[in-house]
This record gives sequence, structure tokens and C-alpha cells, in this order.
Amino acid sequence: MVDIQLAKSKMENEEGMNHLWIQLHPEDLLQISEIKIQLPKGIYRSKNLNGLIENEQGHIITVASGQDMIIEIFTQDAIPCGEMTIVVSLLTSEAAVHQDISIQVVPEEEMDTAEINQHVVERVKALSNTSPTHDDDEDDSNIVYIQPKILEQRISRLEKNYRIDYGY
Repeated sequence: MVDIQLAKSKMENEEGMNHLWIQLHPEDLLQISEIKIQLPKGIYRSKNLNGLIENEQGHIITVASGQDMIIEIFTQDAIPCGEMTIVVSLLTSEAAVHQDISIQVVPEEEMDTAEINQHVVERVKALSNTSPTHDDDEDDSNIVYIQPKILEQRISRLEKNYRIDYGY
């Protein structure tokens, strides 16, 4: 079975953001499978925040049982308000399991009444704490230092004779 949860019960219709937590139960995944996410028109997603491989169709490849993934979903331009449905499908060679979740798309003024799912928020925080940061210099294996080449300044005889600011 597939469980899906949203971080917020509502999302702004313009420049809104939310997180989708997809959990796979260990008994569902005995082989390599794909997760397909169908979003309503005007809602987009980033690549999964767990760093799992995604194929050219945008499906997330899962290889281990009990995996979970966090997907950031967002709106760019203003979209119509109302209830919309996100469909998540677990695709294997033997079967397909579909699970859907509803999300309320509302104007920014109505976001004060949005309910926050603390389980999803904690999972996003835990994931951001374990993800590698590029700010610290602990792992310099990917950094290449290039020594700058010092060029000699060569001045021709004519330049020495006619250069006004020659002060060398």
C-alpha cells in the first residue's frame, strides 16, 4: 500500500508551495518499481528531495522496500481556486496501485486557516538536516584549485618611448 500526506491542507493559488510525502510499505515492494505522480494543471513539482533516481518520464525509481520520498510541489502563476486531486501510482511489472489525495487551492488570504501536518514537516526537516550542504569545506574532494598564472608585463621599445603613464 502507498500512503501519501501533504504538509499543509491548503496551498496558495499563486506562488504557493507544499510538500508531498510518499511512503511505501515494505510488503508492497518486492521488486524494482516506479512512482508516477499526476498533478493538476498549474501545479508543478521539483525532483524528489531524497535524491532517488528519476527516469525520462519523471517517474521515481524505487529499489528498496519501505522507502519514502518527499516531493516539493508548487504553483508559479495564478491558477483557479478549488479542490484538486493529486494521484500517486506505484507501478510494478505485475500491478499498479493508485492512491489520491485532495488539496485545497486558495488565495493567500485564506492560508491562515491551513492545517499543518507535523509528521511531514518533521520528515522534511530531518531530510534537510541529513542532506549534504555545499557551504562547509569538510569535503574538498570535488573542489579543483587552479593556480593563477602570473604574466610578465613586457613593454616594447616604442611603448616605453611614447607611453605617457610609463613609470616602471
